Amino acid sequence: MNRLLDLIMEKLLSGGWTTEEDSAIVRYGLELNIMKTLISAAMLVTAFILRSAPAVIVFMLAYPLMRSCCGGFHARTRTACFLSSMLVLAAVIAASKLIKDRPALFVSIGVFAAGALLIVLLAPVEAPNKPFDDVERVVFRRRSLIVTGAALIFCGALWLAGLYRLMLSAALAVFFTGAFLAVGRLSDRKGAV
Repeated sequence: MNRLLDLIMEKLLSGGWTTEEDSAIVRYGLELNIMKTLISAAMLVTAFILRSAPAVIVFMLAYPLMRSCCGGFHARTRTACFLSSMLVLAAVIAASKLIKDRPALFVSIGVFAAGALLIVLLAPVEAPNKPFDDVERVVFRRRSLIVTGAALIFCGALWLAGLYRLMLSAALAVFFTGAFLAVGRLSDRKGAV
């Protein structure tokens, strides 16, 4: 990936699209976007191969938005980020395959409640490379609560439609967001001691 980033940065610098002083920020943004694209592509390919596309698509609609509003733990390396994303994906696919319709409703309620409680108690949690000032903390707190409310409405719509397995995928997005908030808060405390 470093070679690809070097090549892109060389083209951007030589074409006058960025300056040397902004190059570190531009490179970081490119790296994030390339990683997000690769992870999303891997998730979609895996979902289609394992015939879990609807569940994974619902998860992918909710999860990135929630994570960007709430914050939380982020892996330190690209490989760890990719692996943790694939483990989360495996859990979503396994849940969509193994938990039948009516039990999926009850599991959805439980995991949504657990994740929403963590979000309400902890959000937002800053990352070491993205600290919040006082204004940002208030803004991201509000966004976290709004996006959790939107997820509740989305899950309610899926429930009314009788799409319990898809509801479970949306509820898992809330759960994993809350779980990564808790892990982020714990890792912040360990780093501060």
